[in-house]
Amino acid sequence: MATVRAPAVRWRHDRLFYTGASLYLAILTFAGFARSFYLAPWMEQSHLTPEVGRLLVVHGILFTAWIGLLVVQPLLIAGRRRELHRKLGWLGAALAFAMVVFGNLAAVAAMHGGFKGLGDPHVFYAVPFFTIQGFAVLVALAVLWRDRAETHKRLMLLAAIIIVEAAFARIELAPIAAGAPFTFFLGGDLLILAGMAYDRLSRGRVHKVWIWGGAAVVASQIGKLLIAQTEPWMAFAKAMAGLWPV
Repeated sequence: MATVRAPAVRWRHDRLFYTGASLYLAILTFAGFARSFYLAPWMEQSHLTPEVGRLLVVHGILFTAWIGLLVVQPLLIAGRRRELHRKLGWLGAALAFAMVVFGNLAAVAAMHGGFKGLGDPHVFYAVPFFTIQGFAVLVALAVLWRDRAETHKRLMLLAAIIIVEAAFARIELAPIAAGAPFTFFLGGDLLILAGMAYDRLSRGRVHKVWIWGGAAVVASQIGKLLIAQTEPWMAFAKAMAGLWPV
């Protein structure tokens, strides 16, 4: 009897963990972008050029839709609506593709005004550039391994973790600001640690996605900050900035 109940108990625990994780990321997203996007009509006026502003709005809408889908998908699994989960998964893949396209366009355009107050815009461009490409790789792997549920759901969560750093960096917390820029990654990295701890407690071992994928995410966070200061990167960033009409 115990062996029959164990998978059901683990499934219920998974339902709670992944639903809770997606809600945590949604809350971080809203908290981080409340002033600059979600509540912007009631906040200070934007100083962005209209072209950059429109791109960021489109990117923000796509980003929000994807985060919303991230919350809905584990709820569908919890409700045993697997067929609808699969159908919406293709919508999620299309949204992710659009996010990568518009995210890259917005990041290039932002070098002409969107990165004000963040130092050299060509240096800061490394942050969104590597974040967007990392997100693309993780979602692509998740789609590729969509039939491996244990791998798929962890990859999708990692993809969300890698992009939520932009929201967490905007939350005004004095201890976080004091340790910038590395502490900007803390909001997402805590969830990686939580996923590893959950696996260890519920399965007795940590899934390889958390080990290798988590390590890759952390390495990319450190790497992009180091690469951003190099001459080859500066040359690349300036060349990309030159593609945007001014």
